[in-house]
Formats: sequence, C-alpha cells, structure tokens
Amino acid sequence: MRPYVEQAFSRDRVTIDFAGFSSETLHGALQEPLDKIRVGRLTPSSIAVRILVPDMSVPQAAPVRMADGADDKRLRDRMHDIMVSYTRSIRDAIAELGHLGLVAETQISVRVHSGTQFFKLYVINDEDAFFGYYPIRPNKVVAQGETIEIYDLVGKDATLFHHSINDGESSSGAQQVQQARMWFDSVWETIGRDFDLDAR
Repeated sequence: MRPYVEQAFSRDRVTIDFAGFSSETLHGALQEPLDKIRVGRLTPSSIAVRILVPDMSVPQAAPVRMADGADDKRLRDRMHDIMVSYTRSIRDAIAELGHLGLVAETQISVRVHSGTQFFKLYVINDEDAFFGYYPIRPNKVVAQGETIEIYDLVGKDATLFHHSINDGESSSGAQQVQQARMWFDSVWETIGRDFDLDAR
C-alpha cells in the first residue's frame, strides 16, 4: 500500500479515509510521505484524513480473555491507549506541516463507533481502496502490570486487497471503491461519534 499512499501525496489535494482497530498501520504508511513533504519533495496544498475506530469504552467481541472469552476493561483500556497514541501522532505530524506553512490546509477528524472492527479499510483520494481482514489469534499482553492471555485482533500481517477506479468504470475494482466510500460515509455520518484525542 505504501507506494499508493506516496503517490496520493503527489496530488494537490490528499484525502485518506481509514477504518480499523488502532490506526497503527496507517501511522506507519504515512511516515515516508510526510518526511518528503518536510524536505520539499512532495507539495500537496491540502490533506484531509478521517479515522474511524471502535469505542473501547464499551465491551467488544475482541480482545477478550482467552480463559473464559470474557470482556476485560484492562484490555480495552490498553487498546484505547494504543489507538490514542498512534492517532495523536498522525494528527500532530500533519498539523505540524500546516504550522510550518508546508501544507495550506490540514484536517484530521476522528470518530468512534460501538461495533467491533473486524477489518481494516483505506480509501485513498477516492480512487483506491485497500481492504483486509483482522484474524483473531491467541496472544499474551501486559495490561496494568499483569500478563493476560487473550484472543486478539491481529492486523500487522493482514493481506490487503487493492481495488481501483482506474480499472474501468464498470469493473469490479471501481465498484469496490464506490461501495467502500459508501460504507465509510454511512458509518461516519450515522453511528460515528466525534472523539476528542486530548480528553482525559
């Protein structure tokens, strides 16, 4: 996906819609193009990013304790902290480009919803969509000082399927992009709730 993200930033206006579990992979994909903006190799005038993630203040289907499949607030608090950390970093890095006068317009919006996010979705410049499933795997994590065996959503190694409107207007790729945009907008505008990354 990284070459497509970088290519997107070669445009004058950049839009990225992301739906996923924590925005960790989005954070990684953005580092190189943002660095290239800082050194003047990429010069978009506008960057708008929308991030849609699950609300970890409510129980989720995963992560859960492996022993009994039960919800554990410590696991949700851990995932909340991971999401906030990566998403704040994305926001701050893009906002900095605006403060430095390198990008005229920057906008980062974050919304949460109450459903479990079983897949990740990127829609880039309304032209390319990347879609991948989060497998659920056994894992061991440390939450509030205790090691807990859990069933976890694992996204780092998820295969991303690429669809593009450049495949042709009547192609399945173009239809996938159209449906991805429709799905994202429908959740964003209905059950998505604004999330304050700086709230305590």
